Amino acid sequence: MGDQIKKYYFANLEKMSSDEHMNEDVQDIACPRLVLEYNKHMGYVDKLDMLKSIYELDRKSKKWWLRIFWYLLDISLVNAYIIFENRNTTTKSGKCMTLKDFKLAVCLGLIGADENIPKKGRISSVQQNTFKANVPQEIRYDSCAHMPIDGSSRRCAYCSSTSSPHRTKWICSRCNVGLCLNANKNCFLPYHRR
Repeated sequence: MGDQIKKYYFANLEKMSSDEHMNEDVQDIACPRLVLEYNKHMGYVDKLDMLKSIYELDRKSKKWWLRIFWYLLDISLVNAYIIFENRNTTTKSGKCMTLKDFKLAVCLGLIGADENIPKKGRISSVQQNTFKANVPQEIRYDSCAHMPIDGSSRRCAYCSSTSSPHRTKWICSRCNVGLCLNANKNCFLPYHRR
């Protein structure tokens, strides 16, 4: 295999100009195409190493495969950022997205939390009607972070109706609705399934 690389290396010669500083003569010399391609794209390797060192994901672990996972994840994120940066030079504000913002956007996209980041500002003083809560389907059926928490007594959003109201103290932490959760009745699971 080494002979094939040598043949390829020396078979494809390109002309490259060389500056002689003493005589100020420009001479054309033969240079392998492989060297020209390497010199043309070697900046990306340096950029990768530089960006990787800024926000490195390497975590100490006794498990060798976990170190490899973090390394590959870090390389993948930085390579994706370089591609993103080359394709989209500016954002809406006119500035380039930083590597930190890019990694944060990828993380939020993976966990699906981009719309659930709490907004800064005042809490609305208007009370909402909590009898039949209108929970968006994206949140209701997303199957992440739905945890029953102990709260004040409310009507169950799944089985309660005006003719037979059922009250419960259990609330879904994500949907913020009351749901029956006891030994006789479990409305928590069917409420979050389609």
